[in-house]
Amino acid sequence: YPGSSQDVLSDVNLTLAPGQVIALVGRNGSGKTTLIKLLCRLYDPRAGKITIDGIDLRELDPIHWRREISVVFQDYVHYQLKARENIWLGNVAEKPDQELIVQAARFSGADPVIRRLPQGYDTLLSRWFQNGVELSAGEWQKVALARSFFRDARVVVLDEPTSSLDALAEAELFHQFRELVKGRSAILISHRFSTVQMADFIYVLDSGRIIEQGTHQDLLRQSGRYAALYQAQAAHYQSGQSAP
Repeated sequence: YPGSSQDVLSDVNLTLAPGQVIALVGRNGSGKTTLIKLLCRLYDPRAGKITIDGIDLRELDPIHWRREISVVFQDYVHYQLKARENIWLGNVAEKPDQELIVQAARFSGADPVIRRLPQGYDTLLSRWFQNGVELSAGEWQKVALARSFFRDARVVVLDEPTSSLDALAEAELFHQFRELVKGRSAILISHRFSTVQMADFIYVLDSGRIIEQGTHQDLLRQSGRYAALYQAQAAHYQSGQSAP
């Protein structure tokens, strides 16, 4: 990072193909979110490069590139606006077409939540306003995902996309997600292995380096860091405790 002499990422080499879903796995501080920030050009790498269709990302207009990528970070914004406006903000270059807004909400599971609100898609999502409604954490997460899906981006990035969703909502989301990202590229960051397993390929990071890579089954057979994390989480679920 600027002002620091220590590299956050080192010797990281990965590929994301059109139509492919990859997952990044690792403990907090392993470099997953930093990698996404580089992809979004919030920072440029001091060494090495990121290429898009063979072109160095630094040669692309950052404003144009950011229209091609849609990201939901863990600390997504709660806009104190109408439900429809919360989703439309995912791509303000588009007209706020109701059909497209509803379609994005259906993909994320937000549509039934919004339809139950007093004014449906015209409900203000804030207690600050008269007749406004405050959503639960899981409901806000569905709205944030709908906002991401509203943008017709080439690359979709979801950072802990289901942390506030229950298991059933998570399963429904990813059933829709596979349809949504057909022909696009997608990156998932998650501590939930039920989420990670649906990726086509998985990279395991530790201290800014990729230490393992492969499919879910490949990584379990390697009996390395990924397998240990997976087994630890499975044991917590089996014992009825919260997953780490």
